[in-house]
Amino acid sequence: MNRYQFEDLISEYIENKLTLSKRKEFEGYMVENPNSRALVDSIKKNIDKLNQIPQLKVQSSFNKTLLDNVETLKNSPKRIGNGIMVFGFTPLNASIMLGSIMAFIFISLKLINPHVDQNLNESRNFVNNELKEESNNSTFLNNDRNKDLVNAKKDSIDNESNIKKRKDFSNKLQLVND
Repeated sequence: MNRYQFEDLISEYIENKLTLSKRKEFEGYMVENPNSRALVDSIKKNIDKLNQIPQLKVQSSFNKTLLDNVETLKNSPKRIGNGIMVFGFTPLNASIMLGSIMAFIFISLKLINPHVDQNLNESRNFVNNELKEESNNSTFLNNDRNKDLVNAKKDSIDNESNIKKRKDFSNKLQLVND
């Protein structure tokens, strides 16, 4: 018998509910371990003291009153001082929590946005189409402004080649629940 089995059988020993073989094994453990005898004696003393305490008599309406009080407390909003709680937080803490959640969502959307490349290509195509339409107009070719737009078109073409040279990490990033 180990210590845990001994402790599990203490109440049955005190109430004299152990079989004869278990009782002998239990008493043998107490002989081998003197501290276990002291533990059983202290539990017996505690049980005797508890039995000596007089029982209290309560009014017959005690249970009903108690249940009514519990029900009113359960249905009333929780308060700390003079403030009302919102989901277990004070209004100040709730607003700080909400602000931090909103900031997290905003930053997450800005950092990881899979539609950026698609929107960038659509805007480039729009600018290129506008430049082609304007360059076809002969009066527009004679203006200084047209030269700037043609240079801008060349710059945007150079940027497209630079963008294509960048490494694509989209197959290496994997988000949760994607």
